[in-house]
Amino acid sequence: MRLASIATLVRRDLVRVRGALVTSGFGIAAGTAALVFFLALGLGVRAVLLGEVFPIDQIELEPPKAEDPGLIGGLLGVGAEPPGIDEPSAAKLRASPYVEAVYPKLRFSFPATARGGKEVFGKEVGTSEVIADGIDPKLVADEVPGRFPFVDPLENPGKKCVLTTECTPPQYCEGPADGEGVCVEPVPVLVSRYLIELFDKTIAPAHHLPPIGETMVKQAQGITFKLWVGESLLGRARQGKPRHIHARVVGISRRAIDIGMTLPLETVRRLNTEFSGEAAARKYSSVLVKVREKDKTSRVIALGQTLELMPKDTRARDVSVLLSGVMALLALVAGIILVVSASNIAYTFRVFVSERQRELALYRALGATSGDMFAWMLALALTVGVAGGAAGVVTARLLAIGADYLAASRLPDFPFKPDTFFAFTPGLYLAGLGFAALFALLGALGPARRAGSVEPAAALAAL
Repeated sequence: MRLASIATLVRRDLVRVRGALVTSGFGIAAGTAALVFFLALGLGVRAVLLGEVFPIDQIELEPPKAEDPGLIGGLLGVGAEPPGIDEPSAAKLRASPYVEAVYPKLRFSFPATARGGKEVFGKEVGTSEVIADGIDPKLVADEVPGRFPFVDPLENPGKKCVLTTECTPPQYCEGPADGEGVCVEPVPVLVSRYLIELFDKTIAPAHHLPPIGETMVKQAQGITFKLWVGESLLGRARQGKPRHIHARVVGISRRAIDIGMTLPLETVRRLNTEFSGEAAARKYSSVLVKVREKDKTSRVIALGQTLELMPKDTRARDVSVLLSGVMALLALVAGIILVVSASNIAYTFRVFVSERQRELALYRALGATSGDMFAWMLALALTVGVAGGAAGVVTARLLAIGADYLAASRLPDFPFKPDTFFAFTPGLYLAGLGFAALFALLGALGPARRAGSVEPAAALAAL
């Protein structure tokens, strides 16, 4: 029997027994819709959480916390040297085959405050305590526009000066508060998207400030503000004389510190040396490790433990495990629906074969082979499966659009609220159709074999 003849029989059966086939296809559609919907939801949430909130392809390792110096040590300001990561330890991490790159980070080891933002908010705003760190400029080379390079301003010093008025704006006079300095560009500063989201959704409403958003920050690139380094509301640095430095927001980076600001590594190293001494600049406060493959994260963490380093934040790993478990559970629910649908198809096709024994035997008597009968039944089941799968994929997409609309209109704004909670990909659509076709074929496999085993003699006996 030729393929065209099988196609003709399938088209005829779709009309003759459309009621039973639609009922069977409905189960396939429901199972496919559930599978595609849940997987798209899981992939969408994973993309936001593990791509923006908790990047899983990078790990920040840090040394254990310093020991408590005790009451007397605290009052006298003495104690063990602050913990840190030396260059040999960083080199061992770089040598690992699971590590793509290692980027050192260095925190401010002195108090500082900041004030500015009139161009954005319409008035001066500030903070009584600045949290900041420094990172290797190579880490953010692809995120910072070329207009304002993310490097220590002292790499390209200008003329010597004593006062900022001697420099051409926006340059300022950088150097000791009571000595000669040089005219340099403002210190480049990066902020994190997390900080922007937190400000827009929490801080701005409380202080009646306009939300800044990523677009406004990008437009405001180049606006400067002042950092008062060496002193804050909580106290003064152990050494050095407090002074102002000028800073400039140059971009948004997912590698910037969550709460605070990020500066070039050499800038922080230089300021730490000035206000806290050589010890505060010699060791890194942490290292950001970029993993070659996401599934090798645990091996990098184990390597860090051998160097007495621990992850600063394990939320990415915890979230990944939780999402994988939830997605597996939801996929299991969808799989159960598809299994039930396959059983329904098996029942429908068994009835179909039983009621049409004479017709099948007659085809055999006219020259059709058992393989032809088998192919006929499977082709009919495949058609039902693909049609049901397509209906399920469309249903899942429509449900996702409805869910996104409800989320946008009913849920309040919160940090990292995405435009869509779903991630539909061509591979997901094909997987949905493939599973629908597979379970339809599995359900019809037994009845198809039974149809192929019908003997031509049955047709002659019925005449």
